[in-house]
Formats: sequence, C-alpha cells, structure tokens
Amino acid sequence: MQALRGVDLTVPTGEILGLLGPSGSGKSTLLNIIGGLDRPTSGTLRYRGFDLTAFSERELTRFRRTNVGFIFQFYNLIPSLTAEENVRLVTDIAQNPLSAIEALELVGLADRRDHYPAQLSGGEQQRVAVARAVAKQPGVLLCDEPTGALD
Repeated sequence: MQALRGVDLTVPTGEILGLLGPSGSGKSTLLNIIGGLDRPTSGTLRYRGFDLTAFSERELTRFRRTNVGFIFQFYNLIPSLTAEENVRLVTDIAQNPLSAIEALELVGLADRRDHYPAQLSGGEQQRVAVARAVAKQPGVLLCDEPTGALD
C-alpha cells in the first residue's frame, strides 16, 4: 500500500497549511517525509531548491537541525529531564535559538521550568513540546496534532 501515491504539494514561504483526513490517511507520513525523518520510496522532495531525496543521512540530520521544528503528537519529552532541559536539547544545537527560558515564557511555562514531564499536565507537556520546536526558530514548523492536549 502506498500512503502518498500521487501527492504533489507546493507550499509557498510564509504559508500556513493544515492537513485534514481520517486516521491512517497518511498525514503523519507526509509530515515525516517533509521533515526528513522518513524517506519516500519514489519521487522527490525539495526544500528551498535542495533535493532532500538525494541527501545522505548526515545531510538530512543537518537539514533537520537547521531548518525543521517538530511538534510530535505524543510530545517526545525525555522523562528524566526538566521542562527547561527538554527545551535546551534543541537550543544547545540550534544555530540562532531563543533561550530555553524565552521559549517557555512564550507558552506560559517559565514558572514550571524545573518540573519533570510527570509533574506536568498533558497540556503543559504539549506546551513544552511547542516551546522546544519554536525555540530553534526553524524555517518550517511541522506539527502532528499539536493542540490535542491543550486546554
């Protein structure tokens, strides 16, 4: 079965795009391919003139680090790290990031920066994930059900 057969998509710079569809329709697969987490079995993927399908694993890692912010459906927070440390995972390797505290302030969680994920509500955990993605100031922000746990 091919999840994305016949998909042809162009997203202009500055555009906000929402993907709607039933569970299993390929939304997460498309986001993972756009973000360089998965590779398409055929076709091409271009980002600002670069053919990502020709990139090596190392080049894809660099692309993700430099250009892509991810907000995952299930947060992907490290349980043994505080909210601030979870955000710093990204800010420590990004080229021109916000500080972890600035990012947490943007989502209203600066006062919870020393809390571990288990000490945060689902909505707070999701906001830490948003802060982590936004902190690196990426060229593209990919969000897989980013507001599912928010109040």
